[in-house]
Amino acid sequence: MFFYHSPIGFLQVGLSDKGLTSLQFVEQGGNDVLADELKGMQEEVVRNLDAYFEKPNWKWTCPVDFSTATSFQKKVWSALLEIPVGEVMSYQQIAELIEQPKAAQAVGNANAQNPVLLLVPCHRVIGSDGSLVGYRGELWRKEWLLKHEGYRGLSQQLNLF
Repeated sequence: MFFYHSPIGFLQVGLSDKGLTSLQFVEQGGNDVLADELKGMQEEVVRNLDAYFEKPNWKWTCPVDFSTATSFQKKVWSALLEIPVGEVMSYQQIAELIEQPKAAQAVGNANAQNPVLLLVPCHRVIGSDGSLVGYRGELWRKEWLLKHEGYRGLSQQLNLF
């Protein structure tokens, strides 16, 4: 595990020999604890994070390790990867995309379990009414990320804070 200081806070990064296992916002950084054989992968992740925060349409090149995910979670997360930078989809649209139109709530649950924020863009999923809902990294970060990526659909109703 290591920490990355982003423009919107610290990210705790988990790695395995297969790839990125975790990318989560945390309140503060800490001491990096990383096996020597993962140093190269750490450098790759840092390159990717630097590139994303500089240029949001960056194509991620980090391998991801979803070995602990359920098949449904993998299906949802794969669908999230299809949402273009600067665009959003609703939980219902994702459910329809994976051909399970009655599974919008389950999509929301899988979205909430996404271990690799940013790379798997769960921040691009919004409520059916266009509202920003449910982001483990906090809604102000979700709004920042969507603006960073050029999404133009943010309304004035977001100023609820």
